[in-house]
Amino acid sequence: PPTVPATPAVVTKTSIFHTDGEHDWYFNPRLYGLADVAFDHNFAQGLNLQQIYGGGIGYTAIQTAKQQLDLKADVHYERQLFQSGPNPNLIGTIFGEAYHRNLPHTIVFTESGNFTPAWNHTSDYSAMATAALVLPTYKRLSTSLAITDNYLNDPAPFYNKNSFQFVAGISYALK
Repeated sequence: PPTVPATPAVVTKTSIFHTDGEHDWYFNPRLYGLADVAFDHNFAQGLNLQQIYGGGIGYTAIQTAKQQLDLKADVHYERQLFQSGPNPNLIGTIFGEAYHRNLPHTIVFTESGNFTPAWNHTSDYSAMATAALVLPTYKRLSTSLAITDNYLNDPAPFYNKNSFQFVAGISYALK
């Protein structure tokens, strides 16, 4: 039924982009140095572009045929460009972990999380957690299901601090 006064139509906009890369140099079977880069865009948080360039150290705490747990820390330069408000240049650290588990029937579970404080603007910190399952579907095809929660403590004015995503996809394995 119509309302008085008229209620404007609700429009939901989504625009999320994330990519990252890491190169590891192993000093021994468990300890390694790393260089990392990451790029993010998230409309819900008013984040046009976040760039991270850094280097650090990692340690493989668990490594078996079924599972692996890596713990990492880096020091990086971070540039944030928002829809409105300040666009800080930050020096920060990523404290992170990544877990990989091979389950029965070639199902793969992965989980990762990180906390990213900035040292020159202590109110600019963020956190991210992701969990995913890759399910074999047919021959080289797999279905993947993932959830990701991004928290940005100091988003652009009038934007959300938290962004939760559910992603479903299909992948094809090349040989």
